[in-house]
Amino acid sequence: MSFFVKDLILSLFHSRTRTFFALLGIVFGVSSVVLIVSAIEGSNLQANRVIKKLGPDSVLIVSGSIGSGPRGRTNNLELKDVKKISHLEGIFALTYGIVKPMMISNIQTSKFSAVFGVGENWLLSWDYRIEMGRGFTLNDLKNLRKVAVVGHDVSDFFYPGQNPIGKVILIGKTPFKIIGVYKRKGKTPNGHNLDNRVFIPYRVFDKVVEKTFNRVSIIRFRVLDISQYEKIVKETRQILLKNHKPDEFTIITPVVVKKFLSMLSASFALFLGIASTTALVVGGFVLSSIFYINVYVRQWEIGLRRALGATKKAVLLRILFESVVISVVAAFIGSFVGYLAVHYILPLLNVPVVYPVKAFFLATIFSIIVGLLAAYFPAKKASLFEPVKALKTKV
Repeated sequence: MSFFVKDLILSLFHSRTRTFFALLGIVFGVSSVVLIVSAIEGSNLQANRVIKKLGPDSVLIVSGSIGSGPRGRTNNLELKDVKKISHLEGIFALTYGIVKPMMISNIQTSKFSAVFGVGENWLLSWDYRIEMGRGFTLNDLKNLRKVAVVGHDVSDFFYPGQNPIGKVILIGKTPFKIIGVYKRKGKTPNGHNLDNRVFIPYRVFDKVVEKTFNRVSIIRFRVLDISQYEKIVKETRQILLKNHKPDEFTIITPVVVKKFLSMLSASFALFLGIASTTALVVGGFVLSSIFYINVYVRQWEIGLRRALGATKKAVLLRILFESVVISVVAAFIGSFVGYLAVHYILPLLNVPVVYPVKAFFLATIFSIIVGLLAAYFPAKKASLFEPVKALKTKV
């Protein structure tokens, strides 16, 4: 058995140029399969993360279209929209806000942050949990107090190693007292830092940061009974369409998020699926052509084996074993290349990195099948060589 394996490896190494080209097509196809499966699983993971952050019972309404991002949209929504939505039955934690990226400071140093002017229930609706200090009270909102709730990136930047509660930050030229710091939230799936945010009362934002003209960029609420979710979303849309055009707002629900990300995942999978299938098919044809050439180049060797007692079946199996060895080696190399592609390409596409074990097994099995199919007919041809005629090729 060890002699057979050694002889097999020496034979492949002797035809190393042809072996290399046989490997190449399968490697590309296998690495593509690994990348596809990882991208699909990563996209599904991302969708679940987004839904978890959004909240399965939440409804988010943003100004403009979904592609522009809240910071780049025109603020089409108004406070009167919030008031009308508040009359819906079965909702709670209704809130609204407006955002402006800007510099904040504490005289000694400054940093760029997202400053939000927020309404009542903002922290509850978005599940910002206070870690130090307190959240906003009705008096803070009604009396236009210059107070702020900040993320850890803000408090740690300005007051590292200190208790930031009661300390002051400047938004523009206006001093605000920090009354609370919320627990770390990390980043959104598209990379926005949720801990580099400053929340202040909406009316104070309107007075000292930027005139709002009673407009908001975000409205959000949560649904008490999830069975009424679709009904409430439909009623919300009807309310907004009375004052706005369809392209002036977007209602974002967990279903919309999952559908959107699934479409991206499907497009990516389709593109790579075509590429990998093409690569494996082309690789199979190349492998078959190489084996045909290899068989005729080794005609004397095959004739000698037959003359020394090798059966037709033994010749057939030997060449098929060669194709299996090439396929397995190509599968391992392709899996490694796929691993590198997953590690470096998916982060560039903002897709979570997932290393699916099943993809490596699937790719290996697929490559072996392609190798066997590609090598069968050349192997069959070789097994039918007449020993005497084959030996004369070297005379």
